[in-house]
Amino acid sequence: MAKINPESDLFLTIQELSNAYEELALLYRISEGFSLLSIDEVCSRIVEAVIDTIGVKTSAVVLLDEKAGKFYTKARRGDWNIKSEFGRDAEGLWKAIETKKYQVYCSSNGTAACDYFPGLSRLMIYPLIGKTRVIGAVIIADKENDEEFYSNDSKLLMAISVQAGLSIENALLHSEIELLLIGAIRSLVKALEAASGWTAGHTERVTEYAIAIAGVMGLDAELIEKLKITSLLHDIGKIATPREILNKKGKLKKEEMLIIKKHPEQGAAILSELQQFEEIILSIKYHHEYWDGSGGIFGLMRGEIPVMARILAVADTFDALTSERPYRHKKTKEEAVTEISRCSGTQFDPDVVDAFFKWISRTDSD
Repeated sequence: MAKINPESDLFLTIQELSNAYEELALLYRISEGFSLLSIDEVCSRIVEAVIDTIGVKTSAVVLLDEKAGKFYTKARRGDWNIKSEFGRDAEGLWKAIETKKYQVYCSSNGTAACDYFPGLSRLMIYPLIGKTRVIGAVIIADKENDEEFYSNDSKLLMAISVQAGLSIENALLHSEIELLLIGAIRSLVKALEAASGWTAGHTERVTEYAIAIAGVMGLDAELIEKLKITSLLHDIGKIATPREILNKKGKLKKEEMLIIKKHPEQGAAILSELQQFEEIILSIKYHHEYWDGSGGIFGLMRGEIPVMARILAVADTFDALTSERPYRHKKTKEEAVTEISRCSGTQFDPDVVDAFFKWISRTDSD
């Protein structure tokens, strides 16, 4: 077979096709990997993708806070010796943001842009652009083989940055929507608690306790965020409970207690149209199930009960026991801990109770 001359048009066309295929394959991998991730996760993936694909020693993602006029480092790897927050005096970085074009700098040219990034010899800065705004930039520095940056490097960085910009913007929008949702939930909970004065503050305290227990258990950030919403909404079903029962002084009758016990199922029904809340809805529905299956509403037991529901059960009980109620006086913290300990393995998941004890012991020592 005849060899292809490296200088021939055919060789160059094959090389270009190979580069194009590499870019498309990279873009596909990134689009698959960045979907449905948090901002922190997206930025970390960008840094890893850049280093693995282009072969650089240092990479960082910085985001722009336009109102504050500052950049802040969101993810980094390598010789990144910059403060976590810095201003617009980062000349080369700001030029990339303003022009919306990538910038390349070399310290041997004595440029001020490189002076701002100590220890880095060759820089390429590519702006992260969403649909509506410039979000920040990806910065890479110093190839592993100490070569210059070439056009193919800029194409690969562009392929990463274009997809990353859209993914970060989506994550930012998701975060903003989540904040609005949490705000709306808090307003709804306050309206619920206003209907029954003795429950004021109950939801916020239960949320605090549940998140603390989950932290001791080492649950991941995504699940803890879902637990936060679950805790805030766990009593939402009491909207359907008659006020005369919620506010009744004295012991509840058997039929009144049965009405109260319906609130987890009613809460799940109220939220049922929010399909993206499936885990949260199930955790609200089952947060009064018993670990051993003996005294719950739906007869679930052990692993059939969602972990968020098991955590919520302990947090909810602790606050209920240590709060004043129309039908009984509150217990001391020590009495409540003793009661929860007694019910470990029957009403409560023993692992959750252990985490609860560890958290309580920490608060006692603070």
